[in-house]
Order: sequence, then C-alpha cells, then structure tokens
Amino acid sequence: MRAWPAVFAASCLPSAAHGTAIYRHGWATVADVMGMHGKFKSADALPSDAAVAFVAEHYGMVTTGSGCPKTSHMTLEDATLSVAARIKAINPQVKVGMYWRTGMDKEIAQCSNASAALKAHGTGLFLRDDKGTLVSPDALDYSNKDARAFFADVLLNVVKQTLSSGQPAVDYVYLDGAGGSATQFAPGIGPARSVLLLADKMAWLADLQRQFDAVEGGRNVILNGVDVVSTARQFNPTGVAGVMIDHWSILEFLLRGPTIPKEDFGKFNTTTMDAGFDLARSDALSNMTVQVKGWVGPIIHQKDRYPPGMTTPSTPAEKQQVSGERFNSELALFLLVAEDRMYWMYSWFWGFDDYVPDELDSTVPQGFFPQAKCTLGAPAGPPTRVQGTWTYTREYAHASVFVDLNNRTASRVDFKGSC
Repeated sequence: MRAWPAVFAASCLPSAAHGTAIYRHGWATVADVMGMHGKFKSADALPSDAAVAFVAEHYGMVTTGSGCPKTSHMTLEDATLSVAARIKAINPQVKVGMYWRTGMDKEIAQCSNASAALKAHGTGLFLRDDKGTLVSPDALDYSNKDARAFFADVLLNVVKQTLSSGQPAVDYVYLDGAGGSATQFAPGIGPARSVLLLADKMAWLADLQRQFDAVEGGRNVILNGVDVVSTARQFNPTGVAGVMIDHWSILEFLLRGPTIPKEDFGKFNTTTMDAGFDLARSDALSNMTVQVKGWVGPIIHQKDRYPPGMTTPSTPAEKQQVSGERFNSELALFLLVAEDRMYWMYSWFWGFDDYVPDELDSTVPQGFFPQAKCTLGAPAGPPTRVQGTWTYTREYAHASVFVDLNNRTASRVDFKGSC
C-alpha cells in the first residue's frame, strides 16, 4: 500500500510525547482483537448478569454508558460505574470506558452527579451564538474557562473512582462529537469565533489528557471519530490516547447520491475506502489506540439502512442471521489494516445487546460468532495491494486475508488452523 504523505506524518507525530499508555491486544484468536461499544438504556434497565458475564469473557475493551432513568434515582455516572464494576469483578483485565458527549451535555443537566452544580451556574457555562442567543440549553462554551474546568472536573471525578481492589473503575472516557468546524462551530456562529472555539476545544482535550495522565495509574481519553484526514489533523496534536474510526466501510465510504446508478448504489467508493486503509495505518494514528467500528455493511444511511435492491433486516432474528453471514467478510476489512493497538467493534448499532447474544433484543447470533474462536496469530507483514486492481492481501500466522473493493462479500478470511 502507498505510504502516507510525509508532510502529514511529520506535522502530526509529536502528539503522544507525554507517554500516555497505548492499549494492546494479543493475536491468539479472532476474539482477542474484538472490542465492544454499547450503551444500556438506563439505570431502569441495567444489563442482566448473563449479559455482563458474556461481555467480561469475550471482549478485551468495552465502552459503555447509560441514558437518564425515568424511575430510578441512580445517576448516569453511578449506573455506568456499577456495570463497569460488575464486568471487572469477572475479568479484571478488561479495559472499560465510559461514553460522554462533548457537543451537548443533556445528561449532565438531567441525571448526573454534577447536575446540581451545573444548575447553580445558571446559563453562564453554555454556548451562545453571535447574537447572544443560547445555541442549545445544554451545549458548553469551550471558550469559557469555567465551562472547561467544570466539564474536566466531571470527567476526572469518574476516572478517579476505584474498586475495592484498588484498580480503576473505568480506564478511559470516550468523548463523542469531539471535533468541530472552523467555519461554523455551531449554528449562528461565524468563522472568527468558530476558529477560536475549535482551538479552545482542542486545547481542552489536550489538557484533559494531561490531567488523566496525572491520576495514579493513568487514564485515557479516546475521541470519536476519525474517518477523514482533516479530523486526524485536529485530534493528533492534542496527545489524546486514542480515537475511533466510526464509519469504517459504510456511509461516506460508499457510492451514494442522486447521480449514482441504482446498480452501483452502496458499492464501495474505491478511492475513498483505499484512502481509509491508508489513514488507519498512517503515522498520524500510529501512536494511539484505535477503535475500528465494524458494521454489518453496506449501510448507506443510519439507522442500519441497506441500499435499494437489498432487504434491510428489521427484526432481531433477521439481524442475527445477517450479522453472522457477513462476519467473515467484514472481519477481512479490519484484519487487512489491523495492528495490536487496534480493536474491532463489530455490531449493527450502539446498544449493549448489539454485542451480546441470547437476550430478547440481541442482534448477535445465538451463542456468538463461531469464527471468534478461530486461531489467528500475529500478522506476518503489512497489507499488499495487487497492482492494477482494487484487491488486497495480507498474511497472518494462521489466516490469509483477501479484500476486493469491487465485491464486498467476496472479501474473506481463510483460516489455516483450528476454528
């Protein structure tokens, strides 16, 4: 595969100089490279003991979180920390993270340990447009030092929590909506303030990671989502520990739009996906943990919509069947680029039971994916593109990977050992 442009690599490499830990997995089986990103609905509907046990025994990295409850008085943080503790009681080695939004802070206003403190500030911490009108009742102003300090304290309070064993209750926070536009940071905000707001937000992220580094044992910040070079350029200099590629192989990586013939709609945009392969392995992300959100593709629109001419599964049973059928070909897209600091998070969507079998709303095949048990072994070398084609190959100790960007389902992993 072609090398990433040196000017980009050189301009971005200094990010993790402070020594933030990178999470790494083993290669023994396919399961070793798999992670999970799924929230449960709320403290009113905590995951079952069976679901928690499954997660602890099958995923090396788990991002989770809670919505606001309707009847329970348990806060957002306490609900999430309780599930994290249950996971770690079964498997202390799992790296567990908590999901938070950065673009809006609805949960903090409604059901957080910090709700009362936020209310005491009135609207003073919230973002206003250029006319002075609140952009949203719960969007923080990253150019306001008090707002930055408040949110950092909320997150620090979470990562400082420890279990009776002394280990962290959560190892990282996952921040959604971490980027922003330098031309229109939010509706009603022009370029001048947008540039400043974006710079202040990136400075806040850098400072947050430094504060997490100072917590005993260290904690990590992982940002969503790096699907294009411009976002990598924003995030890399902050020095955060990790990022997620969250649209991997779907949406903008597919041919879509009114000018695309029906027979091609939903097929790979070959040049864009090829660039995605390069981005995943680029120097810009080489000093970070990278979460790769795998999908039951090809998804042209969220939530879970397939192209015209393909039946979109709708029931849990239908989704279980299709996710099982496409597991191998989707795995090939990840293993083509994978390194030991990359985790594959394959699911239909972002719910807890999108990763757990045998629950009423599970979209995972009963008993889990059989090929998760297959022997894999470390990669024998980098991926190779077959000259003059959109096909790629890569060898592992116990598997061969083939990817064809002109035929998604022809992509495959052939296992040489036990399975």
